Formats: sequence, structure tokens, C-alpha cells
Amino acid sequence: MKTSNARTDSGRAAGTFPQEVRALLILAAVTLACLCPFLGKAFHIDDPLFIWSAKHIIAEPGNFYNFTANWNGRWKPMSEVTQNPPLASYYMALVGLLFGWSERALHAGFLVPAFGVVWGTYRLARRFCAHPLAAALVTVTAPVFLVSATSVMCDTMMVALWVWSLVFWTEGLEQNRPAKLCASALLIAACGLTKYFGFALVPLVLVYAVMERRKIGAWLAYLLIPVVVMVFYEWLTHKLYGRGSLFDAYNYAQNQGGADLSVKLLVGLAFTGGSIIILLPAAPLLCGRRTLAAGCVGVVLFGLCLVMHKRMAQMATVEAGRVNWLFVIQAALFVTAAGVLFLLGAADFWRKKSAGAALLFFWVAGTYVFACVACWQMSGRYLLPMLPAAAILLVRRLELRKWLHERNQVGVLLGPLGVSLAIALMAAWADFRLAESARIAAVRVEAKAGPASHAVWFEGHWGFQYYMEQLGAKPIDFWHIPFASHNDAVILPLGNSCVFDPPKEGLESWFEYDCETSKWLTTMNAACGAGFYSGDWGPLPFAFCKVPQDRYVVYRAK
Repeated sequence: MKTSNARTDSGRAAGTFPQEVRALLILAAVTLACLCPFLGKAFHIDDPLFIWSAKHIIAEPGNFYNFTANWNGRWKPMSEVTQNPPLASYYMALVGLLFGWSERALHAGFLVPAFGVVWGTYRLARRFCAHPLAAALVTVTAPVFLVSATSVMCDTMMVALWVWSLVFWTEGLEQNRPAKLCASALLIAACGLTKYFGFALVPLVLVYAVMERRKIGAWLAYLLIPVVVMVFYEWLTHKLYGRGSLFDAYNYAQNQGGADLSVKLLVGLAFTGGSIIILLPAAPLLCGRRTLAAGCVGVVLFGLCLVMHKRMAQMATVEAGRVNWLFVIQAALFVTAAGVLFLLGAADFWRKKSAGAALLFFWVAGTYVFACVACWQMSGRYLLPMLPAAAILLVRRLELRKWLHERNQVGVLLGPLGVSLAIALMAAWADFRLAESARIAAVRVEAKAGPASHAVWFEGHWGFQYYMEQLGAKPIDFWHIPFASHNDAVILPLGNSCVFDPPKEGLESWFEYDCETSKWLTTMNAACGAGFYSGDWGPLPFAFCKVPQDRYVVYRAK
């Protein structure tokens, strides 16, 4: 049976057609099995921003952000509220038109880009390792993938476009196929219009092409396509809204300030290791005994350093100055796992010094630096783009150490994959419960406060805002405190964003409602040090701990 003409970075054949079909079926089954249980997930975190934009696009497709929204306690133009380009919302608008706007419909629509990430990783991994199925399984079982793919935000769609642009670019260069190079350039442009970080592909593929071809060629002209699109988009948004959205987003990130660089780098390591947790159980396969022993000592020493680090110490201590060792252990293990990843990338690049090794190393390192330096806060969403590269690096290391063989595409990696999948599903379930708690709270609190009130006002945003507005409640504008009439109700979700004490004059405490989320694992809780969507909430992407209930406090106008 003939093998494919495509060759991997190490010179081995990419695989046969029956192997491709078998891998496609396996990956489709695993992806659907992991994501379908979460199709009914309540809209969460920034989901409403994309949904509102999608619904507006249907009414005014040529002016995507021509409406106002209250997302941080003040009504503002949407062009100032959102820091993302609109392509994901255009896709959602299509899904909504065809299948409706329910949670299940929109989540089902986003299964397509989710599988695009998984299958694209497989296709790209064929070029750089002999076990692409293993690399794709590492991707789909990562906590950062499952949590991100159960949202309707732009991140998974951006990574799908990212991976496939690299598939076409690497194949186009090798085969001298202008059509594939053009397709790659168009996908890069689409990637940048889904999330601005997508434009970082331009320097990445430029480095790859220069190292692969050893000279500048006609291929360089194709990279002008995403550059022209970026310039046109900046001009268009400046014409429509009086400000260029791309550089406005950059200025927004820089003006937010936040933690110092050392804290950002440390938190970024914790997020990286927790998001790609398979690096931890796979460490004995990736490292020799001496390196592993040194790593164990490093974990202990690093745990002690965490306790002394001023930012981490705030989360690593509990009442009376006692150390929260559960938090310290998790943080130390996550940071150690991230260290394994960067050592893999550096060692792979040092050993091979090939275009493929450079692509993988700069892909991982560049994403980490961008998330830590260019973004105003850390988020697991910002690290998602490095996942396919990390998966390929892991498999290349296992092949180097002779742990994987041609007849067994998974082999000894099955155990670490099982551990990673279990933790990823637990994290996704905890995030599901957190999203569901906001929907339940909105319904129950409004059901009690609404009938007895003249109007219902609320603070907080995310999914809670989406469901409160569906029930007829209104978000508070802190620049114009609206509740003044008798019996107005004011709801404060204490575990939400943009929550401030309202002026107590004219208000009296009415009742409180406690809503349970996941009991022993959370993705967003400041008291637990977990902040998957915002590192300002905590330095870990998720945390095992006793999770407190979310509290909702309701006031009534006298």
C-alpha cells in the first residue's frame, strides 16, 4: 500500500489513507464524547458580548459594532467595550439564523471549530512527528481546550484557523503550490479578524519559510494579504467608530497596568502547566532519572519560594498566617509542568535546528510572552494557541526516547492521556456548574424580587447579566444611579465582576441567596486562587479546594 508523499520534519512518511480515515473517526468520536455533554452549558463570562454582536450583525451586517452595551458599569459604544474583532460573531450570526439562539444550538455550532483544532493538529503533526494521532489526543484532552471549547467565544475558532493556516503554509512551501500558500494567507487574515493575536502568524510563518527555503522567494508576496487586510480593518474601524480597533485594543491592554512583570511571568507559568496538565504525568517518560529527581527537588524548593513570593503569598496563606499547602502544591506542580514544556521546546530546537523545530519553539514561547507581556491580565484563553505546538513537542520527545513505536500510535502515553482527560473533564464540569449557577441565581432571585418590585436593577456582568436582561432586569449605570422609586430592587452578585457597594442612602437590606457551584474544584473564584478567565482573580487556571457558595445580596429602595 502506498504511503502519502508528504514527509515529516524527521523525514518519515506521514501515513496511509486508511490510517487517515481511522484517525479521523477516532478523533471525531473523542471530541464529540468530550464536548457534547456540555452543549446545554449556560452562557458564561464574555459569551454575551459575542451573542449581542452576532444579533446586531443580522440587523446591520456592514456596521458590526454600531450599538451600545453596559459591560463595566457604564453604557458605552460596543466598539469601545469589546477588544476582539467580529469574525466569530459573523459565524455565530450564521449559526443563529440557521438553528436559533439557544445554548444548545450555539454550542453545537462551535463544535465545528473545536474539531477543526483537533483535526488540524493531526494534519500539522504529520509533518513533524510519526505519531500525529497521539499529538491530536494530547490536544483534545487538555483542560485549556475543553474549558475553552465549551464557550461560544472566539478563542477556539481562532486556533482552528491558526492551525490550518500552518497546515497549508508548510504544505504549500514543500510542494510549491501557490494555491495552498494563498489559502494559508487568507486563513491568517481570517485568524486575525477572529482574534488580533492571529496576526502574529505573519512573523511566525516568515521565520519558518526563511529557515526552510534559506532565501527570500515569491512566497513572501502572499504574506502581504494578511498585512493588507489588517491595515484595511484598521482603516474601516477608524472610519466607522472614530478609532482603529486593533491599536485601540493594544492601548487598552497597556493602559490597564496590573501586576509587575515578574508576577505575570510566574502566573503565566502556573497557567501554562495547569492548562496542559499532561506534561506532569508524562514527565517520567520525557526526562531521565537524574533530571526527574532534580525536578522533584525543584518542586519542593519552588513551593517554598512561592510561599515567600509576595503575590503568591497572598493566596498561599490562610487565617492566622498559616500556609495553605494545597494551593502551594498545586502552584508548584503547575509551574514545574510549564518548565518541562519550555525545556522540551528549547532542547528540540537546539538538537535539530530545523525550520520545524524553530516553528514549534517560537510558537510556544511567543504565545507565552504575548500572554504575559502584551495582555493586561493572564487568561487560559490566551494560552490556548500554544496547545497544538506543545502536543507535537511532547510526542517528538517521546519518539526520541523510543517510547512510541510505529505500530502503536498512543502506547505508553495512554496513562498520561487518561489523567489529563480526567482533570480536563473535571475542570470543564466545574466551569459548567459555575455558569449554571449564574443562570439559576438569575431566575430565582428575580422570581422573588421581581413581583414585589417596581423595577429590578443589578450589578455584575458575564452570563448573569445575559439571563437577568432576559428576565427584564436592567444593569446599573454607575454614572447615573437610576433606582430612586419606591420598591426598586438592587441585586449584587458578590462573586461576579464590576460589583461595587451601592449608595446606602435610601436602600435597605432585603434578602440574600446562596448558590452552590462545584464543591471541590473551580475555574473562577478569588478566595480559591482560581482565575481561568482572569489572572486577577487568582494565579491558577483552576484549583482543587473547598469552593464557597456564590452569594447574591438584594437591597430594596425605601
